[in-house]
Parts: sequence; structure tokens; C-alpha cells
Amino acid sequence: MKFFKISRMPLNIRWEIYPLPSAKRERCQGSYMEEVDWIKKKHEKGLFGEFIEPFKEIFFLHRVKKFNLYGIWTWSIALHWGVWLLFLWNILILIAFVSNSMNLSKIIFLPYLSCFLGIVGTVGLILKRINNKELKLYTSGIEYFNLIFLFVIFISGLLMIYRENSTLEALLYVESVLSFNLSISEFHPFTLIHFLLFEIFLIYIPFSKFFHGPVKFFTFHKILWDDYYQKKDSPEEKKILQQLNYKVNWAGPHILPEQTWLENARNTNLHEK
Repeated sequence: MKFFKISRMPLNIRWEIYPLPSAKRERCQGSYMEEVDWIKKKHEKGLFGEFIEPFKEIFFLHRVKKFNLYGIWTWSIALHWGVWLLFLWNILILIAFVSNSMNLSKIIFLPYLSCFLGIVGTVGLILKRINNKELKLYTSGIEYFNLIFLFVIFISGLLMIYRENSTLEALLYVESVLSFNLSISEFHPFTLIHFLLFEIFLIYIPFSKFFHGPVKFFTFHKILWDDYYQKKDSPEEKKILQQLNYKVNWAGPHILPEQTWLENARNTNLHEK
């Protein structure tokens, strides 16, 4: 629902920064609109580039490594991979429950690796934000809360899997939840605490900055890379006309308050001033 609501929000202003990863190789340094008679040609895009670029960002944070000035990449990549492996581990638990044929004990290193990376990443980022004066200015209270929340999830996961028969108990927990027959007394407190925190985390994601992952689809495809030209009577044109009729509710020497954006744009007297 959150993803759908974001997709229905007003159009963003496109960046149109070239080259685009989807551009054909022969014109990779510029727009197809630079070509002669481009309007008569089919607009072709390379899906391979559009697939690889988000993949590098999601799994390797290459923009953080390249552009971040505060040296947080090592800790950030550790945290992200801790989260990815945490999700993978829970998915494998579900698969093992459904198939009844997977031996989770053979891949017990996954939750250990997830918790280790997650703990290192959260602690490293917290210390970075506290000790770097400039970075500290940009860090709000919710940022610390999110990092501490993840830290507690990873610590509880480590305490859970460190015990004997932890994978079996995890399977039994999933079975009891899916069958709506959860008996708290049957499970160790560490198991209950970890799964409860993880479930709260799943609910919290769409309403928090953790949702930046799914939202990157719009950032990449609708702002950074969208270079389709506007066609008459297209859905995009209708949205633009609708947004041009929004009223400007703030004032300034270059703005007519309580007038629409279109009226502001057409006001020649205002432009002359």
C-alpha cells in the first residue's frame, strides 16, 4: 500500500543527467534527442544497464563508496549485508517449513554471519555519527533509534542461534505462527524476543527510512533515468496540467501567493520585476 501510494504522488522534476545506463552505446554520452530526426525514430533502451546499476547500488553501495565524504562505506556495507542475510535466513526457514526437506543446520553460518555483520555495521555507524562533528550535525534522533533497533535485533538473533537446537525451534515457531497456534511457554525467551523484534521491524519498514530501498525504484527510473518525451494527451501531460493548477501557498519576491503555478509562469509583470 505504501509503495502504491508513493507511485501515485505528483511527478518529480527529472534530472536528465547524462550518460544514462539505459542509453545505447553509440550515444552513451548524451540524449537521443541530440540525433537528427529523433522524433521519427523508435526510442530504444538497454535494460541490461538499468538492471546492473541498481544492483551495484543495492548490494555494493557504490555511490556511498564513491561520493560519501565521511568514510562510512565499510560500516554501511556491513550493516546492509547483515540485513540482506537476515531476510535470506528467514526466507530459508519458510522454505524449509513448506518443503520439509531442507536441513537448516548445514547453513547455520548464514545467521551467524548476518548477526556479526549487522552488529559491526550498527556499532561502526553509531560511533562514526557520534565522533564526526560534521556528520553528527546531520544525524537526527530517529537515525540513532533505527541503528540501535537493528543492533538489538542482531544481538537477539545471535543469542537465539547460539543455543542448541535453535534451527529446530525456529521451524517450530514458524509452524506455530502460521497455524495460529502459538504457545509462548514452548519457546525460549531469546527465540520469542528475536522473532517479535523482527516482526515489528517488518511492520516498521514502510513507515521509516528503511523503506529507502524499495523507493529507489522511483529515484532511478522516474527521476534519474526517465527521458521519454511528453506526448499530447498522455497520462504524463494530464498529470503536469493538474500539477500546474496547484496553488502556490508561500510568498517571495518572485512569487504570487495563492495563484497557480501556471498563473505565476504567465505573469510577465512579475518576470520584468
